[in-house]
Amino acid sequence: MIDSFRKSIPRFKDVLLIVLGCLVTAFGLVAFLFPHNLAPGGVGGLALTINHFVPFLSIGTWMLILNLVLFALAFWLLGSHIGTGTLIGTFFLSFFVDLLSKYYAQPLTNDLILSVLYGGALSGIGLGLVFKGRATTGGTDIVGFIINKYTGISVGQSIFIADATVVTLMALVFRSTDVALLAIVSIFIGSAAVDMMQKGFIRERVFFIISDNYEQMLKEVDENLGRGATLLQSWGSYAGTERKALVVCVSQSETDEMERIIRRVDPKSFYIVVEGVRVVGEGFRSPSWV
Repeated sequence: MIDSFRKSIPRFKDVLLIVLGCLVTAFGLVAFLFPHNLAPGGVGGLALTINHFVPFLSIGTWMLILNLVLFALAFWLLGSHIGTGTLIGTFFLSFFVDLLSKYYAQPLTNDLILSVLYGGALSGIGLGLVFKGRATTGGTDIVGFIINKYTGISVGQSIFIADATVVTLMALVFRSTDVALLAIVSIFIGSAAVDMMQKGFIRERVFFIISDNYEQMLKEVDENLGRGATLLQSWGSYAGTERKALVVCVSQSETDEMERIIRRVDPKSFYIVVEGVRVVGEGFRSPSWV
């Protein structure tokens, strides 16, 4: 276990992503959500609720305590190692929450909808950065794995159950269904922001093209788009014949031109367009940034 822990020590670039992600997440929580007694579930929401009854310990301190308890449970019940990056993320998230709380005793906006939108988005973007640093901030991820082991419920559903339980508890403590409803909205917004950070802003397209005029298609793609293509041998089960299939990756802005080439060269061709999300290689993303 100790050897696994040592091997999990993150690279310097990953540490920077983890620290930056924790700062962004903490800002979203402290400047927009916590002042309205809102939190996107998880340890943050539970810490906010406990702080309501035991205010002499800060929200950040409660987050750290709860995460350390969850780490201990993970060691005991799961028998797995906790990555060094996750420990770094846990510490810095708690640290930044307490630090920023000194400057944001009042929310940046009194509008609840704006607070939910910006708080959920910022916390999600921050977590996305932490994930890119190959770490987490602990919390309901650990709870999800524990529930999964002993109930067989999927990790995703287990995490949702944990978050939903915290949100329900917040609604009971703060005696407001609005708290629960708005917290659920912030969870969805945060999840969407995490996905955006994981997938990136640029969306490539992958074309799978079946055409008898594949040679002319290759030439047109090269001359008009400056793109290469992969030629595959395919078999049509309906017609029972062998045909050539092209795989072409293009950027989002090149999608319309690619379709014009297909219609011009072979209007009878069969093709499928798939959102590539992440295409790595020459002309697209560098492998060093994946």
